[in-house]
Amino acid sequence: MRLAFFLLLYCAYAAAALALLVWLLSRAFPRAGRTVFVPAAAVTGVLNLLPPAGALTPDGPLCWFFQKWGNILIGYFLYFFGTLFLVWLVLLFVRLVRRRGRESGRRPGQTAARVVLAVLIVLTLAVNVCGSRTAQDVKVTHWEVPAETLGQKEPLRIVLIADLHIGVNSSPKLYEDMVGRINEQNADLVLVAGDIVTSSFNAMREPETYAAILRGIRSRLGTYAVYGNHDVDEPLLGGFTVMGPERAVRNPAFPAFFEACGWTLLTDETAVIPELSGLVIAGRRDKMRPGDGVAVRASLEELLAGVDPAAPVLLLDHEPKGLDELSRYGVDMALSGHTHDGQMFPGNLIVRAFNQQTCGQKDWGGTQVFVTSGIGYYGPPLRLGTISEVMVIDLR
Repeated sequence: MRLAFFLLLYCAYAAAALALLVWLLSRAFPRAGRTVFVPAAAVTGVLNLLPPAGALTPDGPLCWFFQKWGNILIGYFLYFFGTLFLVWLVLLFVRLVRRRGRESGRRPGQTAARVVLAVLIVLTLAVNVCGSRTAQDVKVTHWEVPAETLGQKEPLRIVLIADLHIGVNSSPKLYEDMVGRINEQNADLVLVAGDIVTSSFNAMREPETYAAILRGIRSRLGTYAVYGNHDVDEPLLGGFTVMGPERAVRNPAFPAFFEACGWTLLTDETAVIPELSGLVIAGRRDKMRPGDGVAVRASLEELLAGVDPAAPVLLLDHEPKGLDELSRYGVDMALSGHTHDGQMFPGNLIVRAFNQQTCGQKDWGGTQVFVTSGIGYYGPPLRLGTISEVMVIDLR
């Protein structure tokens, strides 16, 4: 039922996009008729079929082909048709105002329509090229809090990464660059806040290659990781989940992959680091998709039940939720990802309106919360208005 709803919604978008395209072409080339409209509409219609084809085709090479090119095309269509829709709305508003003022509401002329078409094409290409380059350019950000935040007497450097989203639009180079940036930091701890893949473990294609790259991460006291909501196998429509959490199944190859990476996986578990004044790392299952046949993840009270109340606690949780309650359970620091900081404008603005914290650092009643914008991407392989981030947290 949920898949049918999303497909219906997508079909409505595709129909509107085709109507807008015909509207613009009919004004740019009024005498061309079917020689322009039919081929343009046919090509656009076929290309619009790629994302739903990726959602409906069983997991495999054909599905990954549809998803890969569907994701890329969504990036182009989003900015082309989104901007065209805004132009249409402005013109519609102007015509309505002129009619009320009893002025003739002239339609845009042929020259103006051609200028709009040319600007949209150039703008869409420029935005996608810049967004693609930004997505592949790993940046390092630095944050600092007092060492006492985690009960430390000596300086401590933590590196946080999240949302690798290895999948149909990934290349090993991005993760090689990420590992290089991490190793430059001489970290004491590296923490991975989930979403290693994008809802298909097999779409990683060469897990051995990626495991070898990720195993190259160096830190004094190891790398700890948790699952995210996309670390399950489920169909996607343009990078977005279209099935309920009950249909999301964890791929059984995951534990071996984490082992090959040399990471310690925490699934509603805690780990104690004696070298860091008994620091407790508490790793939570994802709230939306716990996976492994678990319907509801452990509560914070259950997760921390056996923890020494005097011990410093660091919570690793994919989604930054319930932040105002963390201090009540003795959490000193919480690290998350998930938001991508919106990934693409205007998603940046939308995400900030629906999340407690989308990126950076904030004090929540004595709990220091850090949220990274992540490394990879879902849907279009673009980042606009945000960065691909390795977050460095220094406790001094």
